[in-house]
Amino acid sequence: MNIGEMQRKLSLGAEQDEQRKFYGLFDLVCTKDWLWLAYERVAQNAGSKTAGCDGIDVQGFYEDEEANLQRLQESLKSGEFEACPVRRVYIPKSNGKMRPLGIPSFNDRIVQEAIRMVLEPIFEADFDQHSWGFRPHRCTRDAVSYLLRCTTEHAKYFWVIEGDISAYFDTINHRKLRNLLRRRVNDEKLLDLIWGFLRSGVMERKLFKDTQLGTPQGGIVSPLLANV
Repeated sequence: MNIGEMQRKLSLGAEQDEQRKFYGLFDLVCTKDWLWLAYERVAQNAGSKTAGCDGIDVQGFYEDEEANLQRLQESLKSGEFEACPVRRVYIPKSNGKMRPLGIPSFNDRIVQEAIRMVLEPIFEADFDQHSWGFRPHRCTRDAVSYLLRCTTEHAKYFWVIEGDISAYFDTINHRKLRNLLRRRVNDEKLLDLIWGFLRSGVMERKLFKDTQLGTPQGGIVSPLLANV
């Protein structure tokens, strides 16, 4: 499978028809080539050496990667796949407070990356051209460059207002998010898979907590879902 070509088709279809809904996306996530590329990308992340609740990191997965990917693919196809609770740790913020960071299991990271690879080309067509956060091929410098162009004498914009949505990742409404995903996704299996990640819960040390709201910071697909 030419994954890049498939992603271009998804992107073009979304750009050409704002009302189009896509089906068969779960089947893409389950294909061996798609999962293998997702695995390669996850393995290259700096956080791949950190294990989730199951104790498996990139090295543990790599020791039998072919068989591990095969089992992951089969569990997805059979419907037996279940997301693990996310291991929660806390990291310091610039203001001295602590931010919760979620560390999914290695298998979950692979599946989330596969989901991101499917959804991103579709929803990128819907996002505002002046939205810069958590977007492919966009960075802080792009936002600053845009602001500088807007604040010239000719443009006549002279103020920049900075704001923040408090605890946004932690308070995303799951049902509203699912309804927004349905605007583009006509695939209940994929939606159920995403729902499983949203409701998988978190582990703080040895204490399990349900997740009725939010998508954990640290989850690979979380930034895209937050933008949706």
